Amino acid sequence: MKRLFNWTVLTLLFVILISWQAYAAEDGKEIMKKQKEMHKVKLELGQETMLLVDSKTNNKEKRTVKRYTKDVGDELNRYLVVFFEPSDVKGTALLTWEQKNNKNDQWLYMPALGKMQRIADAGKTNYFMGTDFTYEDMEPEKLESYNYTVIRTEKINHDKQDYDCYVIEAKPATPEKIKQSGYSKRILWITKDNLLTLKAEFYNKREQLQKTYSAYDYTKITGTIWRPKKTLMDNTSKNHKTLTMTNERKINEPIDDSVFTERFILSGNHVK
Repeated sequence: MKRLFNWTVLTLLFVILISWQAYAAEDGKEIMKKQKEMHKVKLELGQETMLLVDSKTNNKEKRTVKRYTKDVGDELNRYLVVFFEPSDVKGTALLTWEQKNNKNDQWLYMPALGKMQRIADAGKTNYFMGTDFTYEDMEPEKLESYNYTVIRTEKINHDKQDYDCYVIEAKPATPEKIKQSGYSKRILWITKDNLLTLKAEFYNKREQLQKTYSAYDYTKITGTIWRPKKTLMDNTSKNHKTLTMTNERKINEPIDDSVFTERFILSGNHVK
């Protein structure tokens, strides 16, 4: 009887554990879906100052950047990032088309080459233009490609304020994403109230912490939409940092579809 009782208890504990894991994964996905829904916009234009800092040499490089985003329907977006300063990177642009059932398309334009170069899947783990963001980081996140698990909740002090957060582990879920991604997992700190991502840790394929993203000075734009004025990607593996500061942001003001085309970039209209 004692042995039977022990086995019954163990079985019950196992069932509870499996049920909790399934609930946590489902709950994590729902939090991410709700976050995406709360903060999405139809159109967005931002002007930023970007600072690249090499901690080993104490070298600093300042850049000015413009970002365009447009919802083109069917829950798909298009993105354009354009460098304006300094002169050696002026006109360089990254165009991203989100795809529904296929991999996202990305093209890099460098004025010296005079043509658009498609970013291959194997190249998406490379760093974008000397920043601490990879091409993978510059893509919109497909929620169906990841498993999201709430591993705990905790209160943290961030940007001189206390926040109650969900701590969510995000792992590539599909064979394709597991192969393509440069990360084994990410750990996300998301506020319980407005679902703001305050911090994210990126782990490489060997489960080692590679870099940490932090967002500061969140501001309410309109309705449920919030955006940070400053972000920092601290790449501890390379002793390098990328700081961005938003100088101007416009929401839901018209952006023509032609902005997100090869013709617009090759004609030089993207730097006018």
